[in-house]
Amino acid sequence: MTSSPATIFFDVNETLSDLTPVGDALDAVGANREIASSWFASILRDGFALTAAGSEARFLAIATANAREALGSITLRLPLDDAVDAVISAFSNVSLHSDVASGIRALQQEDHRLFTLSNGPANNAERMLADAGIADAMAGFLSVEGHSPWKPARASYESALTRTGTQVSSASAYLVAVHPWDIHGAIAAGLLAIWVNRGNKTYPEHFLKPTTSVTSFHELASAFQ
Repeated sequence: MTSSPATIFFDVNETLSDLTPVGDALDAVGANREIASSWFASILRDGFALTAAGSEARFLAIATANAREALGSITLRLPLDDAVDAVISAFSNVSLHSDVASGIRALQQEDHRLFTLSNGPANNAERMLADAGIADAMAGFLSVEGHSPWKPARASYESALTRTGTQVSSASAYLVAVHPWDIHGAIAAGLLAIWVNRGNKTYPEHFLKPTTSVTSFHELASAFQ
């Protein structure tokens, strides 16, 4: 780790965002809230598959199609189109986890350069941080869309480094994420990586290990000291 200012990229979905409202929306339309986890996993699955095939993957297009598939066989309280719209609206309007805002402020106060890096639209991350009053802490909001394949493809991290003028050789470029696959991709691309292990999980042995791990954003600033 380094005590000097670093460039830090934050994964967005689930790392910054609390997806609980998606479960609430599923409940409201008459579906089981537990579908939220499998639905989100299906978005990643299909996005990764398209990326591996060399095809374009658009996050919200996949999310919408897969919500329709997940809800199509369920007796709902709303017409299917309205139910899908409700789920996508909930996903597009989620808030930050409760530990995120203070953790980001602490990093800003240490003069680190902070960026979001998402497989989804950049404006979703910008909206969330603006709603929480901490958008000013970020140096930029990045998405892979229009620039590179999805994370964890090596090119996605290299593109982020290029777009932010960051030299990975300086050992001061980090990714912060809850997803081990994202940690693996960043490490393979030459970045350092911090795993946010909110659920006291076991890190998968088949992925490259993180540089370090924390249990919440409250611990992030001390990880750089």
